[in-house]
Amino acid sequence: MNIFKHRDSFFGCLDSGAAEDSLLSLFKLAKQIRLRLGRQGYLLDCYLSSFFEALSTELAYDAADEGFHRGGELQGLLFHVLDKTEPEKPHPLYQRVREVCEQHADKLVFQERYTNLSMLLFLVEDEAMKHLAAEFLEEQVDSLNGVVDEIRLQHLYGQISHLAGEAMMEELNQQLKQRFIIAPVVVLFAQGFTDELLPDVDR
Repeated sequence: MNIFKHRDSFFGCLDSGAAEDSLLSLFKLAKQIRLRLGRQGYLLDCYLSSFFEALSTELAYDAADEGFHRGGELQGLLFHVLDKTEPEKPHPLYQRVREVCEQHADKLVFQERYTNLSMLLFLVEDEAMKHLAAEFLEEQVDSLNGVVDEIRLQHLYGQISHLAGEAMMEELNQQLKQRFIIAPVVVLFAQGFTDELLPDVDR
């Protein structure tokens, strides 16, 4: 069966996990937990505040844009390798791309420069995306230093679970993830990176 039979297949559909009432359901659950906490309801406020601060360090469009940008950088790097020139700034993938280029020199014999670039890109893209996505993820984790105190967050989780029941906190976390991390930033980065590899059609 052709999964791209209809035009809307290229844009996906809203997952049932992000249904219309999921936000309302989330806040109803948060209210239940807060009522159970009584005078210590501020613990939930602190927990949710830390969660949203962590999410706001890298927004979806920023992640996709960064992936797109690094995809463009990779193509520039490939031109340097094909032209046997050094990039202005050191690049962690330069040596690896040179090795691949040398190993497959017999495949890079086309008259058109861009055809050779496309062939080299085909040979290195998967490895490059894994490397750059891992690098991006590490940068995002590092960016949370000073923003999110993991020990405090875990302590808050434990305190709230003790008072309201861990089952409710587990459900709250699932709903938070379902509603606010619809597409993780590393996935959006990978999509942006992939978009840079698509034909340059009018956008």
